[in-house]
Amino acid sequence: MEKGLTTGNMDKTRIRNKGKVVLICLAMMAASACGSPSGEKIAKVQGIYADLVNLHNEVVEEYASLEDDSFHEELDAMAEKIEDIGQRDAQGMTNAELDAVADEMNGYKVKYDEMLETMQGMKNGETEDKIWEVPVTIENNTGVEIYSLYLYKASDEDKGENLLKDMGCMGGFQTLNILNLYMTEEETLWHLEAVEDSGKVVASVDIDLSEKIESGATIVMKFSFDSMEGWVEVH
Repeated sequence: MEKGLTTGNMDKTRIRNKGKVVLICLAMMAASACGSPSGEKIAKVQGIYADLVNLHNEVVEEYASLEDDSFHEELDAMAEKIEDIGQRDAQGMTNAELDAVADEMNGYKVKYDEMLETMQGMKNGETEDKIWEVPVTIENNTGVEIYSLYLYKASDEDKGENLLKDMGCMGGFQTLNILNLYMTEEETLWHLEAVEDSGKVVASVDIDLSEKIESGATIVMKFSFDSMEGWVEVH
């Protein structure tokens, strides 16, 4: 008759050197007397053990996907505890001892659930896009007064409020000091639109701020009265 909670040897491997993975070949052991309380209890404890091993492996897999290394020693220690339980002689235990083993393993399952929840939260945090706060200054070097000025994500249909609504207008050689634009690394293409009093569009251009998310940007609007054309420079 088989001894212990498991049959076969348990392999201990490491996933990216992050915690042991306990692999078991679990067999439902025959009880000393078919249908006896001890036999039923052994089967119940075996089921809890199998669930615990699967949960351990799930946690280790989750941990392997993180950059964080803080759970390494704790996972190795937990694996040793699981191995120890797996080598115990369930046939030689009393019902009370089997109950104690079940309580011990259920306590470990609670611990693993907490670790898994923490790791998944860390993983979600790693995958969330970082939001950059980019300071931007706009200089009007066109010599033309600007009455409507918009700067918005190129992917947006709504261009937002007129940045000059409180100023009335922006002089022909005036600067609009720092605006804080919020963007992810996937949202660095913005659109600038500037309109003079008559409704003529002085500037309408997409601006790539991908190289300015850390340093900030100065957008300079310029205009040539010779060619009657405007352009924008980003510094």
